Order: sequence, then structure tokens, then C-alpha cells
Amino acid sequence: MMKLDEDDEWKKHWFVLSTASLRFYRDASAEEASDLDGEIDLSKCYSVSEHQVQRNYGFQIHTQKAVFTLSAMTAGIRRNWIQALMKNVNPADPADPPDVASLPGRRLTCSPAEVGPDVTQDSAPKPPGPASSSDSDQSGVGAKAQLDGSCLGDRAASCLELGDLERRRRRQERRRRYESLLGFSLGRGSPPRSQLEMEERIAECWRRVERTALRPERTVALPTESRDALETETLLQGCRTLIDRLKAELGRCYNEPLRRNQELETQLDRRNQELETQLDRRNQELETQVIEELQQQHQQEVERLLVERDRLLEEESAATATAIEAIEKAHRAELQREIQRRSQSENCNGNSQLEEIHREELASCRRELDVLSQQFSLKCLENGHLVRGAEAERKALGQCQQENRALRSRNQELSRHLAAEISRLCAANQPDLLPVQITLRVQQAEVQSLKQEVASLKDELQAAVKDKRNAAKKYQDVQTELSFSRARAEREAEELRENLRLAHRALEEASKVKQMAAGCKRPEGTS
Repeated sequence: MMKLDEDDEWKKHWFVLSTASLRFYRDASAEEASDLDGEIDLSKCYSVSEHQVQRNYGFQIHTQKAVFTLSAMTAGIRRNWIQALMKNVNPADPADPPDVASLPGRRLTCSPAEVGPDVTQDSAPKPPGPASSSDSDQSGVGAKAQLDGSCLGDRAASCLELGDLERRRRRQERRRRYESLLGFSLGRGSPPRSQLEMEERIAECWRRVERTALRPERTVALPTESRDALETETLLQGCRTLIDRLKAELGRCYNEPLRRNQELETQLDRRNQELETQLDRRNQELETQVIEELQQQHQQEVERLLVERDRLLEEESAATATAIEAIEKAHRAELQREIQRRSQSENCNGNSQLEEIHREELASCRRELDVLSQQFSLKCLENGHLVRGAEAERKALGQCQQENRALRSRNQELSRHLAAEISRLCAANQPDLLPVQITLRVQQAEVQSLKQEVASLKDELQAAVKDKRNAAKKYQDVQTELSFSRARAEREAEELRENLRLAHRALEEASKVKQMAAGCKRPEGTS
């Protein structure tokens, strides 16, 4: 079994149960060398209960000082250990020792007197004496017999009880048969002296048989569960190593495509960044070129507008001068008519003073007319300039809006060109990524197949462990039945030898009686 130490680690030990303590060693050789690893005092034990543990089937021993956690390989072993330990918690009769025959991995005690059949049933009752006390002491202490393996269980005890009943029935039948042959009752009344001598000799023979040690080939070594556990642990360790190696290989096969994919993605990102940088630089160059072209066009348009303005100003000035000349002509014609009228009136009146006044008024009117014509020309020029400025601003605004729309359309065209360029570059790099994607899919398929293989190996391992357990259980059952069969065959052989000896002795006694009867008849005949 395994024990949970103070560092919460499970360690395997060899346990030996006594009446007041549970000793544990490193292994069976350590027990023979008395190399004790520890001891659990069962005198202060007040409870033994099942306990859930991570490995196997656990139970706890509760004492007044501490709580000890143990783990058995199977539920049956745990149940038998709990039953044996509970006898120390609530002991029954002190004369009734605990039944430890069904516990694996512990010592079973038996006395030599328990090996052979009960001779006292066939002869007279055995008188009490030192021999009975020594036999009781030997049955209490017992000779140590190491049994490594699984428990015999209640089945073994029931088989032994049935064997004892069958043996008693056969003894009674043999006794009745011998009594019918001898003609007197064995063990009843006062037997003859020859019968007492025969019983003493039979008892002496049985004592010799009891003192004789069994031959080594009659002992049956049951398979130790520790050896099975060690083999199972070795197999499990090998399977774990194989699984770890497969997992490592699986991790490498899984990580290699990922690493290559990451490298390709890094290269693709770097290439995309370079392309984006080139496209941005080209876009900036195109924008700069477009802006320069627009600036040149704007400068040319401004120059054209200036030329147009000068031309319009000249045309306006010419029109104004023509209008002024026409006004002057009309004024001169009016003045000539006025002069003619005045001259006619002067001729009529002959008043020169009025002519002088009219001349001064005419000169002042001319001066005022010149001033007004100049002011009108200036106002016309200013109005023309304002109209041309508003028109130029309106045209500039429309041109700016048109340029903005042209820039937007140019930007959209550049964006479409950039997207087409990126698509073209991706399409150009696509043949390079295709083998990588194919390799990645192949490796993913290999990873899936490796996972399935690992799962199948796990299933086979579980099936192998299950088959091993079933085979070990069958082997133990066969060994148990074989030991029972050998023990029964040995008992029957001893009974047959006993019957043969009794028959020989009965024949010898009968021949002696016949000889004595013949000797008695001869003297009578001679006499």
C-alpha cells in the first residue's frame, strides 16, 4: 500500500499488522532485516474510515495523536484492511484473535498442530497437560509464514469450514467401520491394553508428523500485488514517456507551420508596408504635381483676367471719351445755336454787355460740364471695376469649386488605383503563399492523425491494463484453488495412510488373537 507522508507525498511501504501497532517497512527485505520505516500505534485508535484520495482507494486511521492516510490498490483490499483495523478499535473477545487470513501483504500465523488432522477424534480423549498448554501457546504466537498476494477472503474461510465438516464425517464413518471390524468400541468404556498401546503409538506417529517440516515444493507462492503494481507502474511509465515524446513531436509538427506562417505573415506585412510607403510617396508626388499644374493654371488664368481687365478698361475709357466727345459736340451745337440766337438778339438789341455775361456763364457751364464728365467717367470706371471684381471673384469661386471637385475625383481615382495596385501585388504574391498553405494543411492533417494515434494508444493501454488486471485476478483465483486442491489432496493422502496403518494394525491384532486362540486349543487337544 501507499502512505501519505508529512510532505503530502505518496510513498509505497510494506505493512505488517500486529495486535497493537501497524508497522511499515520499505519492502519485504527491509522487514526481514528489521529496517523499520515507521509504526502506527493502534492502542489509541478510535476510528477507521474511508477517505477520498487522488490515487487508488484511500482510508484514514484516526488516533488521539494524529490522522494517518493510506491508499490500497483495490476496493476489496481497502475493505479487508478496514475490517482488520476495526477489530483493534472495538476488539471482541481477547481469546478470539483477529481474522487476518484475508488481508494481503501481511503475516498469517498458524501452528503445526493445525496442519494435520485431529487424532483425538479417532482415539480416546486426550488428557489435559503441558502439551495442550504448549499447543495453545503455539496457536497464539504461531510460526510466521509470508504470503505475498491478494486476500483469500470469506470464500477461503467457508471452504475450510466445509473441509473440516467433511473430514469429521469421514472420521466417524472410519471409526464405525473399525469398531465393526474389531468387535469393540473405540474410545468408549474401558478399552483393552492393546488398544491403549495402539493409540499411544498412533499419537507418537502424529507427533512425529507434526514436528516434520513441510517440503519446499509444497508451499505455494502467491503472486505479489506489489510486483504487479511495479510492472503496471513500469508499463504506465513507458506509456507516459511515449505519450510525452509523441506530444513533443506533435508540438513540433504543430509549431513549425505556425512559425513559418508567422514568418510569411511578417514578410507579407513588411512588403505591404513597403508598398504602402511607395504608394504614399507616389501619391504625394502626384498631388504635388497636380497642385503645381493647378497653380500654373491659376496663374495663367489670373494673367488672362488681368489682360481682359485692361482691355475692358481701355474699351470703357474709349467709350467714355466717345460719350464725352458726343456730349461736347452736342453742347457746342447748343452753344452755337445759343450764340446765334444771342447774336441775333444782340443784333437786334445791340447789347454787348449781355453777350459778355452769357460768355462767362457759358465758360462756367463748360467748366462744370468738364468736371461732371470727369466725375461720371470716374464713377463709370469704378463701377466697371467693381463689377469686374465681383465677376472675377464669382469666377474664382466657381473655379475653386471645380478644382475641389477635380481634386476629389482625382483622390478617388488614386484610391482606386491604390486598391488595384494592392490587389495586383497580393495576386502576384498569392502563388508564393499557395505552397505554404498546402504544406500547412498537410501538417495539420498529420497533427490530427497523430492525435488520433495517441488516442488509440491510450485506448489500447487502458485495454491492456484491464486485461492484465483480469489475468492477474484469474491467476490468483487459480492459485487459490490449486492451493486448496493440494491441501485437500494431502489431507486425503494422510487419511489414506492413517487408514492403511490402522488396517495393518487391525490385521496384526487379529492374527495375534488367532495365534493365541490356536495356541490355547493345542494344549487342550494334547491334554
